[in-house]
Amino acid sequence: MSLNSATGRQRPPSLRDVAELAGVSIKTVSNVVNDYPHVRDATREKVREAILQVGYRPQVAAQQLRTGASKMITLAVPALTFSYFSDLAQEFIDEAQLRGQTVVLHSTSGGREAERTVLEGFNRLVGDGVIFNPLLIEEEVFARMERTTQPTVFIGEHLPEELPQGSDYVRIDNVAAAFDATAHLLECGRRRIAFLGAIATRHGLQPHSSGSLRRDGYAAALTEHGLDPDVAVVQAVDDWHRHDGFTGAQALMARHPEVDGIVCGNDDLAIGVLAQLRRLGRRVPEDVAVIGYDDTPDAPFASPPLSTISPDKHTLAATALDLLTERIQGHDGPPRVLDTPYALVVRESTAPAGATSSPATTTSTDLEELPR
Repeated sequence: MSLNSATGRQRPPSLRDVAELAGVSIKTVSNVVNDYPHVRDATREKVREAILQVGYRPQVAAQQLRTGASKMITLAVPALTFSYFSDLAQEFIDEAQLRGQTVVLHSTSGGREAERTVLEGFNRLVGDGVIFNPLLIEEEVFARMERTTQPTVFIGEHLPEELPQGSDYVRIDNVAAAFDATAHLLECGRRRIAFLGAIATRHGLQPHSSGSLRRDGYAAALTEHGLDPDVAVVQAVDDWHRHDGFTGAQALMARHPEVDGIVCGNDDLAIGVLAQLRRLGRRVPEDVAVIGYDDTPDAPFASPPLSTISPDKHTLAATALDLLTERIQGHDGPPRVLDTPYALVVRESTAPAGATSSPATTTSTDLEELPR
């Protein structure tokens, strides 16, 4: 640290300190810091060594004033306590680092007002743009919004058809994925299949949510295979954590002991279901087959290993960052909607013990931009 002689207080190292130590101009130090070309290798190395010695760190605010970009983006997700979102956040962080970007994580904790704060640009702009996974914002809020306050890419599964100008949307087809998960159980010979994961509210089951989309895919698969979706068994839960799956499975099996297959809204629910079935003495998959959604890191190590839908989280993160970068750099075309791939991964929770675990089906192998 350098000393401010006028105040007697230490101040952060500056470009001038680096320049004096390296014996070069401040402009040369700035060129090295900003990775500009046309700096001799020997000079660049000497400046970098001086930067390490004095402990200089570029100030993001000053850089943003000079260049108009901070290389910082905000990732706003509902809650990192869900395995899917913590895993997805790491994908974004890893991919952004490869691009020389920094991710600022922001959790809305599932609160509607917190989500609206993100949509309205926070109280002040945080970085160059935002990647945002809303859960609770009403569709009419989007409908009233002509343009986002900063470049925005939405992720998630249940946004309205019309998006504000200045934004894009990257998603996974939840209906198709849940259809494939249910069809897999049906093709394994299960006929009394329940869906566990509808969110209960004071007014009934939550509409316009990941759960409702996955429930729609479940019902469509029943219809496709000649079963009546009107008599399908749907088990509501309070949330999508493991203890919700544990208590939900207890209620489900008490009401419908004949169930021989369960499609779960996510892997956390499914792991809770597996624990409850063990407690009840029901064998998996011999008595009840169980499939999840998300392919979280714990899924292969569940007891038994969990069959699941595996979203291509890496492609989702890379695609969202691509679109956001284009927006930051000035692209102002109409909102774009892209679907990213997923795979059905078959493990022992739906297959006989000893069966090979593998991605059995890849439904959308290519990134697809949907017509608006």
